[in-house]
Amino acid sequence: MSRFIIQDDQFLLDGKPFQIRSGEIHFNRVPRDYWRDRLLKAKAMGLNTICAYLFWNEHEQEKGQWDFSGNLDLAAFVDLVQELELLLILRPGPYSCAEWEWGGYP
Repeated sequence: MSRFIIQDDQFLLDGKPFQIRSGEIHFNRVPRDYWRDRLLKAKAMGLNTICAYLFWNEHEQEKGQWDFSGNLDLAAFVDLVQELELLLILRPGPYSCAEWEWGGYP
């Protein structure tokens, strides 16, 4: 497991200076069959980190009933990001500023 810290005025990953180069992928907006392709393309552009929103109202369409299946399978997306040796900044809300109806509120 890597160790990420902030020391003085810089990020360090495993004790070495590290610059976050990130891009946004909303995994639930991309068909699951294309996740690998999109992540590999992001990596090919030189990105080392993926940012992703977790849209609450997509996962909890009815109060107390959570859906993490199919295109909403957060665990599968996180596993794939890790497999491809990318980092992930997951933003679970409560508000999502991504032109998403109701901002992701359930």
